[in-house]
Order: sequence, then C-alpha cells, then structure tokens
Amino acid sequence: MEVFNCPYCNSLFVMTKFRDVCDACYKEEEAQYDKVYAYIRKKINRTASMVQVVKDTGVEETLIIKFVRTGKLRIAQFANLGIPCEKCGANIKSGRLCGKCGDSL
Repeated sequence: MEVFNCPYCNSLFVMTKFRDVCDACYKEEEAQYDKVYAYIRKKINRTASMVQVVKDTGVEETLIIKFVRTGKLRIAQFANLGIPCEKCGANIKSGRLCGKCGDSL
C-alpha cells in the first residue's frame, strides 16, 4: 500500500490501480462523468466536438480525455469527438498514438 497526495486537493489517500485521486475528488470526477455522459447521450449532441462538450458541460478537457483513456467513456460512436495523439496531436478515438505515429515507432 502506497500513500500519495491527491493531485487535485493535496489530501493523503491510498492509490490503487482503480483510483488515482482521493475519495472526495473521485466522487467529484464521477459527477463530472455523469454530466458528460448525459450530454453526449442526447441525440442532438451526438455530433458535438470536444470543444462543444467542454463548453456546454463545464467539464475540463483533460478530465474528459482521462475518461476516454481509462476506458470509462467510449467515444467510437461519436463522430466528432476525439482525443489527441500524444505525439502529433491528431484526433484519435482510442489509445495513445494515431496510426501514423504508431507505425513510425
């Protein structure tokens, strides 16, 4: 068991493979997730871009990207929603690198 400081509120917590923030911040992240998921589930919002989702929900882009990278939010069926490739910044649906950057490695 390792004890860490929460990256958001700096309180101590035990990090697990499932949680990288304290319980209080985890509950806040869950509330933010619910807000994003409810927004993109609506039929009229299924073509929203990342900028539109951030603007309309008030949830930070980095947190939405975290939801996608951890598999909590699956964006494959949302045409305009994507996360940036960690190398070149191109929009991708999953993983860390786009096909071009992955091939170059």
